[in-house]
Amino acid sequence: MPTLHSALLSLVAVTTTRAQGTCNVPEHEKTDCGIGDQKGCEAKGCCWKPVDPNPSNLPWCFNSPGPSPGPSPGPKPGPAPPPAPPGPLVGCQVFSGNQCTGDVVETDPSFEANRWFTPLKGEEGYQTSFQDYGRLVAHADVRYSDNTLTSATVTVVAKHKDPSVVVSCILGGKVEASCKSEFSAKQKEPLSIVVKGSDGSEVQLEDVDFRWNAPDVKPRDGDYRGGQKGALVEMFGWPHADIEKECAELAKLGYMGVKVFPVHEQVMSAEPFQNMLNPWYFMYQPVSYRLQGRMGTRADLRKMIATCRSVGVRVYADAVTNHMSGGGNDANTHHRNPQAGCTKWGNKTSSLPGGHSPFYTQDFTYTVGKHTGKQPLQEFPAVPYGPLDFHCERALSSWTDPLDLNAGWLTGLTDLNTERENVQERIAAYLTDLIGIGFSGFRLDAAKHIKPDDLVGILSKFKRNVGGSLPTDFFTWLEVLLGGEADLLMCNPDSGYNFGSYFTGKLAKAGFTAAEINQIKTWNSGYPKEPEKGVDDCSIAKSGLQRQVIQNDDHDQQNPGSSSRDMGDQGCVLIKGCDEAKHRAFEVELFTNPPGSADNKNDYPIRTVLSSFYWGEDSVQGMPDGKSDCSLCTINCEGCKTMPYAAAYDPSSKGYDTGKGKYTRVHRDSSIVNAMRAWMGLTELAPREVIV
Repeated sequence: MPTLHSALLSLVAVTTTRAQGTCNVPEHEKTDCGIGDQKGCEAKGCCWKPVDPNPSNLPWCFNSPGPSPGPSPGPKPGPAPPPAPPGPLVGCQVFSGNQCTGDVVETDPSFEANRWFTPLKGEEGYQTSFQDYGRLVAHADVRYSDNTLTSATVTVVAKHKDPSVVVSCILGGKVEASCKSEFSAKQKEPLSIVVKGSDGSEVQLEDVDFRWNAPDVKPRDGDYRGGQKGALVEMFGWPHADIEKECAELAKLGYMGVKVFPVHEQVMSAEPFQNMLNPWYFMYQPVSYRLQGRMGTRADLRKMIATCRSVGVRVYADAVTNHMSGGGNDANTHHRNPQAGCTKWGNKTSSLPGGHSPFYTQDFTYTVGKHTGKQPLQEFPAVPYGPLDFHCERALSSWTDPLDLNAGWLTGLTDLNTERENVQERIAAYLTDLIGIGFSGFRLDAAKHIKPDDLVGILSKFKRNVGGSLPTDFFTWLEVLLGGEADLLMCNPDSGYNFGSYFTGKLAKAGFTAAEINQIKTWNSGYPKEPEKGVDDCSIAKSGLQRQVIQNDDHDQQNPGSSSRDMGDQGCVLIKGCDEAKHRAFEVELFTNPPGSADNKNDYPIRTVLSSFYWGEDSVQGMPDGKSDCSLCTINCEGCKTMPYAAAYDPSSKGYDTGKGKYTRVHRDSSIVNAMRAWMGLTELAPREVIV
């Protein structure tokens, strides 16, 4: 999980402060001091008392009358006037509702009334890409009939703000009042879906891709075991179009597959964050599950996957299912931070071409919804998720507390309540969509922040969706960063939060076969220094190494100072000063003699190689895909550190390319390639053969 995901400053708790005199002042006697932060309020000798909810717009910073030496007070004043209509908070106040501590993790049901924040057509802030999400939301649920994946039932799950409105659907041009229909391999094109309300509301969903339309994976020589053994290249920052061009070379070199980075609609901005425009970790802040990511559109993705499969290369996704965007990184045009001099900022956009989906969070907000009169909460209509689908906001302050690990907002990212059945169903539908477009599997980002039992629920629903059994060439791997929590997470099955034998036992009870359990793997973050800590019960002798995915360099380390993984002197990160020869030796070792293995041919069946890019000038962490170039900046551009465009695909590369802002293409190095090929039972390639 990227350590720099969040583009936020942390909020601090504020409490009632007694300044001079008494602060126990009746509401009608409070006089606004006009100070928007606690420190300044107290310095002026005023009282500080946050009020939330605040329908009367009472001041948080107010004068205390203190004792009056004058004559005896007159008659008591009459009752306070009725509350003013809901409106924006005054001064520099921000809303602070839906915060929780102790054992509370669920958003209070009353906050469902905060839903439907999206403006309607003709209203301030409306964009055509918002469609009618202010009234109507929906998603498609695809369930394949059996494991041949040659027929499926599509059901549109819709919700209207007004329950009396009748909803109908148009599936592939045909009106379906029930919003449900069956399809077979006769459906040769992606399925279009339009959802209509009887009030005139309308939403067009993403097209549905069916797995039967993806080309079969071309057979190749080598010990691939039907997709259960092989090397993957993680192509960090590569646009889909460049990967499509590279796939023929990947097939020739002998790689089983390529892993792409998040393909969902994700946060983007025309304003720099920490002087960088669209740093890489914005990819891990989902806006929706539409396959419209930074690296290309759904059509680009479909074309790339089809090309790769047709030459024998499988494609794997990076699925972000623990959270959505960071608090304050949303489409709301009004944000401010009282703890930073009342700094204000507007909305984020997204990677969706031609606009962005609406998406809202509760943090740093001070205005209310036009149709709710209430503060915004977590709402992602294009998924759709509403306020109750998230845990209430709490800091992730303990890495050994299961409750915090599961429900805490990791670096301010809005945390999904994966205990809820509807959330599990929606995640399973998203994973099914990935299979439909042709992915062979996926990495589950931040898996350790999803309770093991919830993961079993999600994967069980996914298995049901793909015909009742996992595809034979499918596998997934969970990102479980160990840190100092190996005992809790892997070693002790009775810890209450264990991804080792407790998790596999739960999978077995849920009906997963032994072979299917081996298809649900763990990314071993203990490798190469302490590989035993990443296996079930922390015992290689007991658990074996079949459920393990290993690598040397990984994308989470591609930022200055990251310490999310300790490799000691047994591995290194290329772009952080690692000597090329040393890095190459560790990558070769990955295939020839990986630490912990006693049977190199069969242990660690999935091994990955990262092809990354160097930071730009002044260590800028944008991507060289052109979307971190400061020429695209339109807001507060002074000080923006640019990352110019560089082509990811270079047919002349021999690997280990260098230069600021340049792609490394490590996967093309002949020493690494031939070590991998020997492991896969393939003959050695001469150096000249490595070049297209």
